[in-house]
Amino acid sequence: MNLPLPATFYPVLTSERLQTVARWLLEELYATEDDLSRFTDSRYTRGCTTFGRQRKRIIKEALSGKHDWLELSSSKNDLVFKIGGVPCRFSNDDPSNPTKEAVTTANRYQTDFLEFVEQGEPGRFCFVVDRGVSEADAPRVEFLGFSPSDSVACRWVSDTVRVLRVEGNPSLAPSVPVAKPQIGPKRRDEGDAAAEAVR
Repeated sequence: MNLPLPATFYPVLTSERLQTVARWLLEELYATEDDLSRFTDSRYTRGCTTFGRQRKRIIKEALSGKHDWLELSSSKNDLVFKIGGVPCRFSNDDPSNPTKEAVTTANRYQTDFLEFVEQGEPGRFCFVVDRGVSEADAPRVEFLGFSPSDSVACRWVSDTVRVLRVEGNPSLAPSVPVAKPQIGPKRRDEGDAAAEAVR
């Protein structure tokens, strides 16, 4: 079933803004996977760290002042942030069968917004990081808009984003190719001969 894009209902929810938030969520997911790759790490340790980093990233981006469309409603663990005044949450969950509260339940900062929404239109929004069934697929983010009756009223799907990072010391200057030195007999110049004669 094709659902309308969120911008159909709220023009402030542009694909560019949604893709920016999705990129932050995926960057933190990938960085955590790269960092927590020891045999002592598990899905639990990676999941907790991923959530904490994603939450902190959104908070830092909102407080940076670089995004005039992004603001915080609550910076607690049940983070709620606004995109152009529209309250949103995020979760690492299965978008087709969500179980986490950030996706399934309206937060108190979202309920005020829901009061003014017509039946069938979206008023509760959540970014859902989808890892796929076996976590073998490339992760992507779905932005879902739920109606007051909790049915999905709109949907946006991100591009997959993989961030490559430089290993080693990036502060070193790049190497410069140098030609092979030319080796030949040493030539004497006139100054050398005069110095020899004085000795």
